[in-house]
Amino acid sequence: MATVELFICNSATKSWLYIPCPKEVQEKPYNDLKMGLLECSNYRDDYMVFLIDGQDDWFSNYAFKFYKPEDGVWETKEKSFFVGGRTMKFKMHVHCNGAIHFISNCFPYLTKRSSFYRPYIMSYNLESGTSTMLRVPKEAIRGSHHLNCVISIFSWGKDQSSICLVRLKKFVFTIWILKDYYSNKWLRILKIRTKRMELREENPKITGFTVMNGSLLILATKAKVYSYGLTEQNYTRVDEICQHGYESNVCFTSYSNTLHSCGLGATSLPC
Repeated sequence: MATVELFICNSATKSWLYIPCPKEVQEKPYNDLKMGLLECSNYRDDYMVFLIDGQDDWFSNYAFKFYKPEDGVWETKEKSFFVGGRTMKFKMHVHCNGAIHFISNCFPYLTKRSSFYRPYIMSYNLESGTSTMLRVPKEAIRGSHHLNCVISIFSWGKDQSSICLVRLKKFVFTIWILKDYYSNKWLRILKIRTKRMELREENPKITGFTVMNGSLLILATKAKVYSYGLTEQNYTRVDEICQHGYESNVCFTSYSNTLHSCGLGATSLPC
């Protein structure tokens, strides 16, 4: 088995930092890793890396591990993360209100008697280790078991202090933002058919989407990538970003364009 190495890379400073690799990473195939990075403006570190380890069975509890660059070691949280009866989309997370949030899948494999029949959001509080369910809008879960329905969550706002929920079903985008975290109050800000988005293509087929900078819906068709405004300043404004050569399953990965160091001992790339 090939040795797995982990490192943090800052594209802006052209530097990277190798970090210790937990045994859980060595023992799992790459496509089964549940890892991510959190920016931590309210912590002593600039960032933390998290690792979620457990079995993908129903009613599963997952162990939570964190790596802080200042400490240089992985720490296992005392309390596990309870995710409920559905499989979570661990590759998609939102850090908000002191907790990390994941949304479940939508597939219709549970009975209506189950409390996890509809899709939902589960959060894990980084301080207390408490697992909490966050309900999604009723309109969002209506018809969510349809095979062509995709529901995702992203950070919202300039300070990324809230959550944005995007649903794409039968060529219709519907977007909500979480207005009140504690009362679970959502506000719908957009509902539009892709044909009406003026994407400069006939019958555009969406192959991927994300929300970036807390204000822009970035979406890909079979040939191009567009931005679509979601805030007052740029609401419904369409800009073509680029063309691409991927016809399906386009994946977007965002990063912070800052000059923060990766940590003590980081190595710089030659210019």
